[in-house]
Amino acid sequence: MDEVEQVMENMDLQPDPQVTQYIFGLFSKEALLGYVGTLIKILVVVALILILRRIACHVIDKMFRNRITMTLSQKDALEEKRLHTLSKLFKSIVSYVLYFVAIISCLDMIGFSVTTIIAGAGVVSLGVAFGAQSIVQDLMSGIFIVLENQYAVGDYVQIDGIDGQVKEIGMKTTKVQTWNGELLIISNGSIGRVINYSRAPQRGYAEVGIAYEEDIDTATTVIQQACDRVGERHKDELDLLPVVQGVTALADSSVVIRVQFTILDWLNKPVVERELRKEMKEALNAANIEIAYPKVQLVK
Repeated sequence: MDEVEQVMENMDLQPDPQVTQYIFGLFSKEALLGYVGTLIKILVVVALILILRRIACHVIDKMFRNRITMTLSQKDALEEKRLHTLSKLFKSIVSYVLYFVAIISCLDMIGFSVTTIIAGAGVVSLGVAFGAQSIVQDLMSGIFIVLENQYAVGDYVQIDGIDGQVKEIGMKTTKVQTWNGELLIISNGSIGRVINYSRAPQRGYAEVGIAYEEDIDTATTVIQQACDRVGERHKDELDLLPVVQGVTALADSSVVIRVQFTILDWLNKPVVERELRKEMKEALNAANIEIAYPKVQLVK
């Protein structure tokens, strides 16, 4: 114990003058004025960034509000949803860019090397890009799907051979529900061929086969009368009323006659087709025109 006390007495416990001068320099009047000046500069930069963001968002809102007003006059609800999505997307992009500029400017005022930060961010971004190419591809594809208005929520589409209704469009995935109720989640980057059935009136048809012994002209007249009844019931939904197209095939045991129509909403297409088949069956039965079906004749 005595040896420890002797060593402590022999140690030079005087503070380092340079360290003391540095510490007192941090709290000197000039340093405090410098801190206040830097803080004021940071506050000015933050205020300017917030003002610029507000102005940019206002311009974006005004630009898309005019488009939405035009859309509402045309009663296009799907287009209105797309414009709202684009408005949010552009405002998010502008906000992130302005925030990044604000952070870099503030760090530069504090004394950090901006060049080093940007170079490091570039290296990190490059590494992320190589490590997550599929994610970046999905995000870019999602942005272009929205920008180009390839399809919207509620549209009936075929994506790479898969038919269904679009339920949700995200920046990374698209959700499509099939007729069976299956919800398919498709990566935007993997989407290739797209057929949108909802952007134009859809063509539907119904066919019936009559016996070879029946008169085609008489059958055509009867079928057209049935088509007129269905067309009258659905005239507000149809772009072109049902009309007999004529004989489309000479099958093994029947003469096939086709009826064609064009409907505005694809959801009503199966309904009209079912009603056409029902009306044609009843009309042909009432006119004693035989609807062909396979027969087996036994010869003794």
